[in-house]
Amino acid sequence: MEIQSGIPQILIKINGSAIPPEAATAVLETVIESSLHLPDACAIRIHDSDFKWLDHSLFQEGKQVEVLVSEEQKPVQTIFQGEISTLELDLAGMGVPMLTVRCMDKAHRLHRGRERRTFLNVKDSDIVQKVGSEGGFQIKADTTSHIHPWVLQNNQTNWEFLTMLAQRNGYRLYLEGKETLCFKKVSNSTPSTIRLEWGKELRSFRIRTSSSRQVDEVTVRGWDPAKKQVIIGSAKRAEGAAQIGQRGDGGSVAKQAFGAAKMVVVDRPISSQSEATTMAQSIIDDIGTSFIEADGLCYQQPTLKPGMTVQLANIGQRFNGKYIVTATTHTLSAAEGLSTQFVISGKNPATLLSLLGGVGGGGSGTQASSPSKGSPNAGNIVVGLVTDNNDPLNQGRVKVKYLWLSDQDQSDWARVAAPMAGPDRGFLFTPEVNDEVLVAFEHGDVNRPYVIGSLWNGKDSPPISTGDTVASAKVRRRRITTRYGHTLEFDDDGDIVLMTAQGEEVLLEDGKGLRLKSKTGQEIFVTDDGRVVAVTQMGKFLAASDKDMSIAMGDEMGNIISIDSKSQTITLKSNMALNITSSGVMNITGTMVNINSGGGGGASKPNTKSDMKNKAPKK
Repeated sequence: MEIQSGIPQILIKINGSAIPPEAATAVLETVIESSLHLPDACAIRIHDSDFKWLDHSLFQEGKQVEVLVSEEQKPVQTIFQGEISTLELDLAGMGVPMLTVRCMDKAHRLHRGRERRTFLNVKDSDIVQKVGSEGGFQIKADTTSHIHPWVLQNNQTNWEFLTMLAQRNGYRLYLEGKETLCFKKVSNSTPSTIRLEWGKELRSFRIRTSSSRQVDEVTVRGWDPAKKQVIIGSAKRAEGAAQIGQRGDGGSVAKQAFGAAKMVVVDRPISSQSEATTMAQSIIDDIGTSFIEADGLCYQQPTLKPGMTVQLANIGQRFNGKYIVTATTHTLSAAEGLSTQFVISGKNPATLLSLLGGVGGGGSGTQASSPSKGSPNAGNIVVGLVTDNNDPLNQGRVKVKYLWLSDQDQSDWARVAAPMAGPDRGFLFTPEVNDEVLVAFEHGDVNRPYVIGSLWNGKDSPPISTGDTVASAKVRRRRITTRYGHTLEFDDDGDIVLMTAQGEEVLLEDGKGLRLKSKTGQEIFVTDDGRVVAVTQMGKFLAASDKDMSIAMGDEMGNIISIDSKSQTITLKSNMALNITSSGVMNITGTMVNINSGGGGGASKPNTKSDMKNKAPKK
């Protein structure tokens, strides 16, 4: 298709066929907006005085749209491919009815709906391949190196999720052509360059440099729990920054003007050296590409699009050079021809959404240094339900399910906070499966959960009631109870009781002594005043006392043998027949030997129970 010199020809196709000439004549203006950070958009404004095209089946949501343009004997160029998403009717007070057909490229489908799912043992580039293929896209993805054991898409749109992956790797996510989704490294080299000279193709240009935020080095610091050591990654030169005149990059200019400045980032969870280095490079790219912000206007440049390089000439030595285009707006009309506004803003989207802190934004220019946007509860403390506690690394970790997010997805292994932890020592109380726990996220990253405590609820109650633990607004009893039923109880009345589920018991009574009791009733008392007593279930006993200077043993019938050092007597008392038999000579020697018939006198049974209380914990 050829055209007259200087007059643009616009061709619009719907579902592969050119629109009728009558419709083409009614088109007043076509505006195409493209960005590295958002889906491309096209607005076709049609004069529709009799509402013919509003009611016509030609323009229906979902139909495929292609916009082509050609000028000055050049071949036809496709400058937009997408699908109709919106129809608008504008009825001005005294004006002409205007039908606006709004179209989006296929990337807009990645903004529809929100997903909750997990990816295990994958690279970020693998995730892009999977998510993009599910959406019907062809994929061009540079391979990332780090393998993540677990990644959560946390109720995010696919675009938000993939943009987050791009930001943390220093990549760009964009659509190429009709349906090729690209996930590419930021680079100083671009596929093609267009030369724009002031006074010719370049009609207006405004540029601003700002060195106040520039640094000459970015360092990312993190912690490796597997190796128990610090991780440090650094980067010194931004990729994707403008290459102009003799100014150098932003970091060099700022260093020369104000001295060296470094940025240390400590609020991003990382787990490897390569991840730290990648993160540092991404952050310095954010900062370095924000050194220059510019916008311009040129004519007859239908092929200019985001990601391309413009070679600007005849604007002075300082700013002559190469710039990577961030966004373009092509405006086509029969009256004014083809004009193109372009924006240069580096990795900063320079959109209203980004200024408001939306996904893909981060007007500060340090997107990679901030927790992922569009991810609900990422910066909050949330509840979870334990699903697995069989940690393959024996670190006491658990997996949890976030039921407020979905019924299927569970976390990766989450470390469990404890009052004390160290080499072969610590406070090990691993949560049980189905326990409700409180989960926090490292630096707000939902992929890095920590269990910081366990919770009771309406179905899972404490082992003892508040009435048994609190008196006069003071906690007097504290208890640890295992799933099997073992208990350890602390009573501020002065007692500590350890009891097994089967009834074996140890009582420590502060200031008095201790008692051991078996489930069958055997007891041993050790008192602070020097007594030791062992008693069987039937009442047999063995007692020794430093206080009374005595040793005694007896049975439930009252038969006792005692040694009393205080009275210097040894006593044998029997409530039954007493036989002394010897197969040899029996000698009885004493200063005086008395043998009496009849009862009376003799030893007494000691206080085998002492004065200690029965302190079995209440069930």
